[in-house]
Formats: sequence, C-alpha cells, structure tokens
Amino acid sequence: MDPVARLADTARVALMAGGAEDRTLSVEEIRAVVAASAPVLALTSGHAFSEEDIEAATRNLEALFIVSQGPSINLRGEQRPRDWYFGERRRPGAFMSRYLKKLGEAGWAPRPLKSLEESTAEVMELVDDPQREGPWDWRGLVVGNVQSGKTAHYAGLINRAADAGYRVIIVLAGMHNILRRQTQLRLDEDFLGFDTAGSAPDGRRRRVGVGLLPGPVLLVDSLTTSELNGDFNRTVAQNSNFAPSDRPFVFVVKKQGSVLKNLNRWIARLPEPSRRVPLLVIDDEADQASPDTGEQGVLPDGSFDEDYDPKRINGEIRKLLRAFERSVYVGYTATPFANILIHDERTAEDFGADLFPSTFIVSLSAPDDYFGPLAVFGRDDDDGVEGLPLIRHLDQTGEAWMPDSHDKTLRPSYRGQSRVPPSLAAAMRSFILACAARTARGQVNVHKTMLVHVSRFQDVHDAVHGQVEQELRDIRNAISARDEEELAGLKALWIEDFEPTTAAMSGTVFARALRPVSWGDVAVHLADEADRIQVAVANGRSRNGIDYEAAETSGKGLSVIAIGGDKLSRGLTLEGLSTSYFLRVSQQYDSLLQMGRWFGYRRGYADLCRLYTTPDMEAWFRHLATVNEDLRAQLAHMRITLATPKQYGLSIATHSVMNVTASNKRRYGLERPTSYAGEGKIQTVLFRDKDTVEANAAAVESMLEELGEPVPDPQRPGGRGVSRGLLWREVGGSTIAALLDSLAFPPESTDVDGKRMASYIRRQNGLSELTRWTVFVAGGTGSRVPVAGRQLASVKRTALDRSTSTRFITKSILSPLDEAIDLTDEQLVRAQAETDRVLARQGKPAADRPAGPWLREARGEDPGRGLLILYPIDPADLDLKTTVPAYGIVVSFPTSRTAASERRLENTVRQREAM
Repeated sequence: MDPVARLADTARVALMAGGAEDRTLSVEEIRAVVAASAPVLALTSGHAFSEEDIEAATRNLEALFIVSQGPSINLRGEQRPRDWYFGERRRPGAFMSRYLKKLGEAGWAPRPLKSLEESTAEVMELVDDPQREGPWDWRGLVVGNVQSGKTAHYAGLINRAADAGYRVIIVLAGMHNILRRQTQLRLDEDFLGFDTAGSAPDGRRRRVGVGLLPGPVLLVDSLTTSELNGDFNRTVAQNSNFAPSDRPFVFVVKKQGSVLKNLNRWIARLPEPSRRVPLLVIDDEADQASPDTGEQGVLPDGSFDEDYDPKRINGEIRKLLRAFERSVYVGYTATPFANILIHDERTAEDFGADLFPSTFIVSLSAPDDYFGPLAVFGRDDDDGVEGLPLIRHLDQTGEAWMPDSHDKTLRPSYRGQSRVPPSLAAAMRSFILACAARTARGQVNVHKTMLVHVSRFQDVHDAVHGQVEQELRDIRNAISARDEEELAGLKALWIEDFEPTTAAMSGTVFARALRPVSWGDVAVHLADEADRIQVAVANGRSRNGIDYEAAETSGKGLSVIAIGGDKLSRGLTLEGLSTSYFLRVSQQYDSLLQMGRWFGYRRGYADLCRLYTTPDMEAWFRHLATVNEDLRAQLAHMRITLATPKQYGLSIATHSVMNVTASNKRRYGLERPTSYAGEGKIQTVLFRDKDTVEANAAAVESMLEELGEPVPDPQRPGGRGVSRGLLWREVGGSTIAALLDSLAFPPESTDVDGKRMASYIRRQNGLSELTRWTVFVAGGTGSRVPVAGRQLASVKRTALDRSTSTRFITKSILSPLDEAIDLTDEQLVRAQAETDRVLARQGKPAADRPAGPWLREARGEDPGRGLLILYPIDPADLDLKTTVPAYGIVVSFPTSRTAASERRLENTVRQREAM
C-alpha cells in the first residue's frame, strides 16, 4: 500500500471511531483528521508526509464520507402481510451483521451502507413473517437504477431473510451461464461465505467473503455452484442432503424454461414438510423473460378465461410459487416498464395470479454521486438539467465502418481497409490515457475496462476483435519506440480534452476524490498501461467471459477492452469501466437503457470517463433519462398520497421512434395523447417549511405588484353572487409563465409541475394562445394576511392524515365555482347544459354547478385565455409561525385544437382511473 493510501486508511479508521458514519462530514473535518494522523503514521512508516500527500489522502476520503443518499420509497398494497418486522427482529441478525461488516471493510461509504441496512429492512417489512403459518403468496417489485448496486441490495435482503427464518431462497439470475455464475460468485462472497466451485487443500470448503470474518460459522448451503455449468441439476439435487428445516438453502438458477421445469419437477417430489418451509424468490432483471407475453382469452363478462397456459418461463415461475404453501416473489429491475404494464387482474387456474406487483413496489434511491442516466445525459423536458461533458460524438455514416443495418456476414472496413475507424482509434487512445491517469492517481491494482458495443452478431465481434488488437499493437509499438507523432497526439488529447473536462467537473459531486495529475504524471505510465491491456470478446461463444476474479486472485487488476453484444447488454458488470464506444441500436426503452454499462459508480475517475456515440444516440438516452425520472416521480407521488399499486395508475411517455418495451410485453398498455389543453391542474401537496412558504409568497407578491389595481370581490357569472378575493384581467402569458417557473413545488407534485406548465404556456404563446390570463386571489375565512398591499382573509384548508412534518396534503384547494370566475353568463349556461347532458346519459340527476371539463371547454372558445387561481392558505393550517400565506395554485387551461401534446402508455390501473 502506498503511503498516501496508508494515510487515508489510518484517517478513515479514526473518523469511523469518531462516529462519522452517522453524519455527512465537511472536507475541512476530513482534512483535519488526515493532518492529525500524518505525524503518527510518519513515526512508524518512516515516510515524511507533505502537504500534497495530506491533500491527496483527503481527496481519497471525500467520496467515502461526503456521499449522501435519500430514503427509498415504499408503496404498499391494500392486501399485504400484517406488521411483524419491528423491535428486536428488525435489528441485523447474525447473517446481516457479518454482511454489513464485510461491506464496511470493503470501503463502502457510511451513508450508503446505512441506507442499505435501512432499505433492506423496509423490504423485509413488506414480505411476510416466515414464522407465520400459511398459506400466503405475495408479489412485490424493487426498482433500482442501472448498475447501481441491486445485487448488493438483494444480497442484503437474502441475509435478512435467513436471519428471519426463510429456508428456501431461489434467485432467478439472468438468461446466460455467465450472468448466473456472476450472481453465484457474489452470493458465495456475500451470503454463503464459501466457494461453491471448489474446496481448500485440506478438503474443507474454501472460505471466501463473509466466511473469512471472525465469528461463529453460520450453517447455510447451496444446491448450485459458481462453476460455469453449476446451474440446478436434478441428479445433484437428489443426491444432496436437502434439509431446509435445519438451515437456509440458496439456489441460483438461470431463467431458462428447461432449468425451471427441472427445478419444479424436483420440488414436486419433495416430502411435504420440505414444501411447507417459507420460500423467497428473488427475480433479478424481473422485466426480462418473466412477464407473460401470451394473449389470454377474455370471457363475456370482461374477466380473464382462467383455462389458459402462460408462456413457459412465466408459467414455471408461477408454478414454483404455488409449489410452496408460503411464498414471496420479489422482482428486481432498473427498467420496470414491462412489470407495471402487466395486467393487474390477470390469473390462470393452474398457475395463480400473474406477477403484477400488487403487494408492494419499492423505489430505491442512489447515492448522490451515482453516475447514472440523469448525470450523464441530463433531461430533455426544459428542466435545465445538463449532462456531464463526457460524450464525444462520432460520424457513423461518414466513417461507414459499421452501418446501422447489417447482418453476420459484415466485415467492417474503413476506406476499404480492415481497420478501426478514426473515432474508435481515438476512443482507444482515450482509454490508455484514462488507465495511465488512474495509475498516476494511485489506482494501481484495480480493474480498468473499455466497452466496444457495435453489433449483436458474434461473427462481427470476431472481426472487430482482430481490428482492435491490431490498432492496440500499433499504439503500443509507437509508445515503446517513443514515436514523436504518437506521443504528441496523446499529449494533445490530454491537454485539449482531459484537462478541460476535469476542470468543468470540478464543481460537481463527481469531483470528490479526484487527485489532480499533470501530463508528466500520466506520460510515465503510458507504456506499462498500454502493455497490460487485453482484448476480449464476451458473447455466446466465450467460455469464460472476462475473468476479473482471476486477476484479483493474482493481486493485479485486469485491464481489458471488452467487445460484445447481448451478453454486455444486461446484468454483466464491467469493472472499472471508463471508456465506452457504442453504436448498437435498440428501439426499446428497457433494452437500450440496460445497454448503458457505463452507468454505475466512478469514484476517483469520473472525469476520465468517455462515451463515444452518435448525436442521435445521445438524444435517445437523454429521453430515456427523462422518462426514468418521470416514472420515479410518479412513484414518489403514489407514496405521498398513500395510494396502492392497484389504486394508482402509472403511465410512461412514449417516443416517435423508440418503443417502451417489446410489443408483446405492452399488450395491455393503452397509448393516449396527453396535454395541458383542457386540463385543470390543482395543487394538493405543499411544502411545509417556513423558508419555502415565504419564498413562494414573495414571488407571488412580486408579480401582483406589477399587475396594478385589482377588482375586489368580483361578481360570479350567471348571478351566482360575489366571490371574495382580488381579480386581475388581461395578464400576459409570459408573466404567468415566469411566476410558475419561480415557484417551488414538491417533487411529488407530478401533475402540478411549475416548470412544465411554464414551458407549455411559452410554446402556446408562439401559436398566439394563452397570451391573456385572468388572475384570481381567493379570499376565505382565515386569519388576515398581506396580499397585493392589502389585508385579505386567508383560505382555510384541512390537512389529510397522510400529511407529514415536511408536506401539507389536502384533498383539494379548489372551490369549484372559482374556476368559472372569468366566464360570461352565456358560457356558464352552456357549461351547465353540457354537464347535465352527460349526467343524464349516465342516469344521474342534474348538478348544481358545471363540471370543470365543460368550464374549460367554454374557455376554449377563445384559447388565448387562461385562468390562474391563487389560494392564500392560512399559515396556521400548516403549523407555521409566519405572517404570510402558503400559496396553493390552480391553473385552468382552455381546450385547444393546436395544443402541443405527448403520448403516454398507460397501465391497466391508469386506464380504469380514466373511465
């Protein structure tokens, strides 16, 4: 260990002993402990630590102690297990304690480690008590992020489940042997504690991972191994000592029909006591292969015909769950589109309910330095979120090396020669620089990977492999020969690309732990780093794949350029990935997002990462990042309103070229156009902190001051009396948009999103619509508050039980007749008549007032007009000690034939909501 690393480790121990895991530290606090540790370590090591060493050690620790992470979001179904996981049972038991200890010693940051401990407990709360007698059968879904640590999370859940008393744990791990083996290796380390593929020289099981920690040996077993062909085997299972009443057993199996069928046949022959033990099924990548893609018949009453056989993998999973008296299914995925589009009422006679997550959905948060889609690409919905400056565009058409459309006979060539194109050559040089820079930063014996993903055909991979190897040989030879042109090119790439990029990222969370290095620091490592790089193909022909494990055993990290297709598209982790060259096109959200193997954690080298791709691919990924964030916002809103998965419909924004998921997985989804036109947006969730309330009030006051004198207590149309409050007419659309832009809305307010509404108003202004607004500040019966230089009685609203200390939630802030305040008498009459006509068609009596849609239809006779209603809610209702009101808003948009709209794919729950 180099002196700087030893100093950082010594300071880390001191910080942990001081309780650093309980809070986020400042850089100054970390530096102070590092500086105090330096003289003590100098006495024992003989190394005199400089200020530069202290600064470098401090940077090493920044990513460990400054990382923050929000809580997970858990959504519970109406029918769910009773509360059981609390008190002593909730505290980490023997299995979970040693797992947490192993992660801590492996360098996990304190906050993410605490978050993992808490979020796994939250999932355990939602599965059933394994000590409770059956029968029971539950369905849940955990939504993570691509390459964000889902395996670490379900390993934690497995450890907690073993502590609680689950005795059969089956992990459905990918579609390929290499992915299944990768998962088995992780569980050997994180749960079993021994190598399932072999034994030590003394004939005993070789201890690994948690098994190397001091403490009692925990009895646990596996009927699968980490050998490439170590999947479930009936012969092996029949000869095993399967006794689940004594200890937990884990199975890591591929999602392959024949494997699952063999597993089910073996289970069916088990004695009844073995099938009465509680079963936990973890479905990794639950959106792949698990959803039923068949078309089930429907009876005349609209219910499903239960005399139906689902597709093979889905059917075998459902049979597996039914084989045990007590079972829980927990799907894990980062791309849940197919899962939420499963019909929520689908069931079949011999298979039970489908895999719709009716019991719970948990959305995991990622640490703030998660190198994910939003960070890399930003958003495309006017939120002003820009991606990191790491994408390098290439001209796929101009280079004509790898056409979009090709087959397995393609032999890629550049200008008639079998060689890589300039863009790939540049990417390879970028990778060599990144390797050398990481070594210069002290990241010596670590894995360093480049991804080349340009085709799904194995024959094409072989051709690309040859060209990449030849280019790498040429670069190596040139560096070794001190070729002036090569070295000058590498230096120019470093100075013109890497140095500005590092500087541009200096103000972001990704700058933590970055140790500055110069060209001179990098240049001395170029030859060695280039020589270490291997070129490997990872596809169906590969026997061993990319063997990071063997490199770790030798004590050295693996440096590799990985070329592949489907096997690099999902599940497989490319360790230390810094450079990606990506041309592969998929027109499905889930497949394309999963192909982003560059997502994950890049602590200490995020600035060295590069993605070489086309502008079109960058735009597609930016759209996916936006869709992903939108779906998570819907889940957050579902949580804040305490809705259940079968009560709260979800929808996904569609794209003009891409599909959300495969057509047979979206069979029950319904695509509809959505727009703000004709919509009434009513705020029901408000911030409950004094600073935000006062900032919003100041923004409203600033706008009202510009509007001049209002009309006090205006007359309602149709002789409906006086409406208490203040009214302004002919307010410009740009003024309304500016206000909505400046107000703070809780992120759970997906329907009432100020920035999106402002963007919509500005777009419609370009069509000469929404240019003239009425603004109404409603009065009420509460305490008097300052509004537009006057004292106005505030509005009283009641907080619902699901309100929290940070959120005020009310059923509705709208007084319905207020939405008619800007209409004429004639328009009100027409809106009332239309309302009554619709009610009569439904066999219902006439209403005492027009319904909102028909008020907005009447306003749509002049689509230039909009209505903004501001409700100054009594601060006492929010338990706030302030003299200003908490403003809630209602925006009433007129109908419009020319309104901009997007199309959204709705799940079956959402479709019922719209009926």
